[in-house]
Amino acid sequence: MNPRVFWPLIAAVALPAAPTSANPALATVPEDPKLPRVLLIGDSISIAYTLPVRERLAGQVNVQRIPVNSGSTARGLSDLDAWLATGGKAGQKWDVIHFNWGLHDLCYRLPDQPGSRDKVNGKISVTPEQYGANLESLAQRLKKTGAKLIFATTTPVPDNETGRKVGDDLVYNQVATAVMQRHGVAINDLHAVMAGNMGRYAVGPGNVHFNDQGSALLADKVAEAIQTELNNGFAPLFKGNLTDWQADEEGGWVVDSAGALTCTFKEVKAKDGQMRKAGRGYLWTRQAYEDFELTLSYKLAEATNSGVFFRTDPKNPVQGGFEIQLMDDAGFQKTHPSVSPRNLNGALYDAVAPAAHPVRPVGQWNELRITCQGPRIRVSINGAQTVDADISRWTTPERNPDGSPNKFKTALAELPRTGRIGLQNHGDAVWFKDIFIKRL
Repeated sequence: MNPRVFWPLIAAVALPAAPTSANPALATVPEDPKLPRVLLIGDSISIAYTLPVRERLAGQVNVQRIPVNSGSTARGLSDLDAWLATGGKAGQKWDVIHFNWGLHDLCYRLPDQPGSRDKVNGKISVTPEQYGANLESLAQRLKKTGAKLIFATTTPVPDNETGRKVGDDLVYNQVATAVMQRHGVAINDLHAVMAGNMGRYAVGPGNVHFNDQGSALLADKVAEAIQTELNNGFAPLFKGNLTDWQADEEGGWVVDSAGALTCTFKEVKAKDGQMRKAGRGYLWTRQAYEDFELTLSYKLAEATNSGVFFRTDPKNPVQGGFEIQLMDDAGFQKTHPSVSPRNLNGALYDAVAPAAHPVRPVGQWNELRITCQGPRIRVSINGAQTVDADISRWTTPERNPDGSPNKFKTALAELPRTGRIGLQNHGDAVWFKDIFIKRL
C-alpha cells in the first residue's frame, strides 16, 4: 500500500522571547479521534514553530505540545511524566513525539540568579557529560510510550549571544546524536537548516530566536519529519509544489488543478518539415539517492511513452543510470509494433522485460514501487512484481546476461550505485502523485 498522504538542577527559565501562557501555541487543542496523535516537546524555538506545524498537518494529525517551555534536560527529568499527559489523561497513547533539549542546557547563568545569562561570569547550566546522561534517561522514558520518536538537534548559537558560546551547539548536538543513535531515535537536523542562515532568519544579532520566516522554515522540516515517521520512514518527495525538484526547462512541469505533477509540451519542426509535439525536459530530485524504496502513483494517456529514472546523472540520464519504463503498451504498439518486450511498461529499460502486466486502463492511476539495495533492483506495479534483477550480472557493455543486445555503452554492473531520480517528459502526457521515498 502507499504511505499516508499528507502531505544542572536549577529552575528552568524561559528564553527572553518565550511566549506567555496566553500564547495559543501553548493551548491544548481539540482532537479528531480518527487521526494520529503527535506531541511536541521543546523550548521557545519549538513554541514558535508549533502553530505553523499545526497548520501544515491540519486534517492529518492531532498536534499537541507541552504547555510550557521545556527548559533544560533537568526540567525534562522532573516534568516529563506530567507532559506526557498533555491533552488528556496519563497513559494515553502518542503516535509520534518530536522533542528537543539543548539551548537551556548549554546556557551560562549566575548561580544566584537562575534567570540570568552570562557566559563570562556564569556557570554552565548542564555540562555536556550530564546532558548526555540526562538525555539517556529521557530517551529510555520516552521509548516506554511506544511512540515513534524524533529528536530535533539544537539550532545554532550565533556570535555575540550573551549567555551561550559559539560552538557549544555543535558539542551538545554531537552528544545528543550519539545517545539517539544508540536508541534508534530518528534525528531531525534543525541545526543544519539554520547553520549559515542566522543572519537571514534570526530575530536579531546575537539572538537564538527566529523571525516568522525562520520559524516557518523550521515548521516545514518538523512537519515533514512527523509525516515521515507516520509513513514508516517514507518521506514525501512531492508536497504539492516543485520546491524539492529541479526541471530541465522552466515550465516543463506543472502542478495541475487536481494537485498532480504533469508535463507540458512545445511544438518543434520535424525532419519532414511538419510541426510535432515534443517534451520539455526531465524533472529531477535535488538530492541523490543510493539504496532506497520509492513509491508513487502514475497515470498515462493513450500511447504515452515515459519513465522513472534513478541512480542517474541528469546530464546523461539514459546512459548514466537506470529507467523503469512507463508506457501504454497497447496504444504505443499501434504505431510501434516491433517494440521490444524489454521496453514495455514495468520493464527495467532495455535490460529486463516485465514478468507481469498488471497495468490499469489508460486514465486510471497505477501504483509503482522501486526498491534498490546494492546491485538488486525490484519493481512492482499495482502490487505485482515486474522486475527482480541483480545488475552485477550485467558485466558486458551493450549486452544482457542472456546474450541479447542493449543500448548501454557501459555495463550496467559498472554504473554508479547512487544518483538522482527523474521523471521523463518524452512529449506524451503523464501524471504523478503520492511520491514518497525511504532511504535504506
